[in-house]
Amino acid sequence: MAGNLRRTSERIGLFAAAGLSILVALADLVGWLDKVAPGGTIQKITLLLLGSMALVVTLEVDGFAKLDEIDAKVDWVRRAVAQGSEQGLVAVHPSLPNEDYLRCIGQARQVTILNTWIPNLQRLKEALADALDRRAEVRILLLYPNSLVASVRDDALRARGRNNPEWSVKKGVGHNFAILEELLTEKRRRAAQLTVKVFNSLPSVAVYKADEHYYVSVFMHGQLAIESPQLEIQGGSTLLGRQFQQELDTLWDIGVEIDPLHWERDLDRKRL
Repeated sequence: MAGNLRRTSERIGLFAAAGLSILVALADLVGWLDKVAPGGTIQKITLLLLGSMALVVTLEVDGFAKLDEIDAKVDWVRRAVAQGSEQGLVAVHPSLPNEDYLRCIGQARQVTILNTWIPNLQRLKEALADALDRRAEVRILLLYPNSLVASVRDDALRARGRNNPEWSVKKGVGHNFAILEELLTEKRRRAAQLTVKVFNSLPSVAVYKADEHYYVSVFMHGQLAIESPQLEIQGGSTLLGRQFQQELDTLWDIGVEIDPLHWERDLDRKRL
């Protein structure tokens, strides 16, 4: 509203100035300016120039209005970007962008993965090995394979007619531990940097984290979490970062540590 009033006032002023410029030109033609300012060549030139400028500006007033509209849109985008930055949301991906996450692991000092099991762990193995070798902390959080929640998740994965025999929490967790065991067998000193826990609770989200960078997804029926849309979040102190970090911390606190070199024994002995 205020912008419209401003533009209307500007139009009136500019049209008045343009009209005055025409009067100045006519007055000069009939010799009136010589009577007002005899010999005032400079004054006449100045009046004519100012009048011409007013006429040109009047003709371009619609262009200025469009520039105002563009400026308003830019300001809206600027505010939206600032709001997104406060919330922490960087992008939404159709599935986990593995290559992007691998690059994040390559620079991270701490890596944390929360999932019922990690279907893409083999793909991440080399990057995790490099992280352990450079003394980065790696934390893995998996669902306790003998829990009731595990069987519920198995049933959910079989929904919508997708009955993949490999989609089993128990099989998946066992496969993950076998890969983690290989990592430690190759270099025993990696054990100091690797912590693996299992939890017996209902997970709300899957999280792939590297330092302050998160990829977060939910557990849907008939598809793996890594196949679901991913929220890419930057910043543990942002609105979304704090919320998902709290979920990570909660499950980490209730989890029970498992030794990847003796994982079968630990899973049998430790009842959750």
